[in-house]
Amino acid sequence: MTKKTKRQIMEIIVFAGIVLWVVFNYKLFIDFINLVIKLIMPLIVGLAIAFIINVPMKQIERKIFKIEKRKHKKLIRIISLIISLILIFGILGLILFLIIPELVQAVVAISNSIPKDFDWVNDLLDKLKGLYPSLAGYIKEINVENIINTSVSQAGNIVSVVIGFISGMISRVVMFFIGFILSIYILLDKENLVRQVKKLLQAFLSDKVTKSIVKIVKLSNTTFTNFITGQCLDACLIATLLFIVMSILKIPYALMISVLFAVTALIPYIGAFIALVVGVLLIAVTNPIMSLWYVVIFFVLQQIDENFTYPKIVGKSVGLPALWALVAALIGGSMFGFIGIIISVPISSVLYSLLREYVNYRIEKKNKLS
Repeated sequence: MTKKTKRQIMEIIVFAGIVLWVVFNYKLFIDFINLVIKLIMPLIVGLAIAFIINVPMKQIERKIFKIEKRKHKKLIRIISLIISLILIFGILGLILFLIIPELVQAVVAISNSIPKDFDWVNDLLDKLKGLYPSLAGYIKEINVENIINTSVSQAGNIVSVVIGFISGMISRVVMFFIGFILSIYILLDKENLVRQVKKLLQAFLSDKVTKSIVKIVKLSNTTFTNFITGQCLDACLIATLLFIVMSILKIPYALMISVLFAVTALIPYIGAFIALVVGVLLIAVTNPIMSLWYVVIFFVLQQIDENFTYPKIVGKSVGLPALWALVAALIGGSMFGFIGIIISVPISSVLYSLLREYVNYRIEKKNKLS
């Protein structure tokens, strides 16, 4: 028996032992995985933020400063990063500046439409008695005092839920802040980090595996960049068209709904419908007929987007079927929140492309053998 065969047998035995240990201690293994994910979550968030910031930063470095031809590359890197951050936070600030005034106006309109007293409850009960006499006995048995006492007794549970929600939000904000700081360090020294990771792969893995990993990383970077830039351009274009049409028809809250549409359109396939529901509710408070016109405009623009603008702008950079893109967005959102929703589709697209390439390779190999 050769040394190579002995080594392969030992590897199989070790692998089988690990699998058996995981099977018989799956709860401990799941707890360990959850602990590892919790520990590296700030790094994952930092990498995701770095990917997003790197999209405009790379364009600024290459198109404006032409970093390849300059000597002071570190200074250019810092300036490009600062400009990118100003651009991103400026856009977010502009969105809030545009949305908040109309949002306050919408809240005031909704609050004014709500009755100031609770006489409407008695009127509703009287109408129900008139329409459905069989309900009169049940309505008389309604004890408002018991309802109030029950609500008060449940106030403690509500407070605990609110405290849990606030603590969860604080932990997420802290994690985002740590991830943001990590992303700055990653972006400032990304070439060295890439070089160090590549050396690490070459030291412990074969050249074939290393080349495959590098190929996957390059494909991921290209797909992600095309997706973010294309999705942003497409969302801005459709949102501008929506604002123009709503302004011409004098539909209320045109600016706020258009901005909301542009933001939520970054969430593939389901984001635009968030803007649809919110827009219908806001407009219906002021003018129910206009809300119907908004629905018509929305679906017309969606058809234009799906058949003309989206294929032209985004192209086939995210060649993922709609069903799998929706599943990816839901899974990414449940695991990593808003950032997970954005990055889940390009990541799934990369996996889909690799799987498709591997399947075609296997079929071609099978055909040659036959």
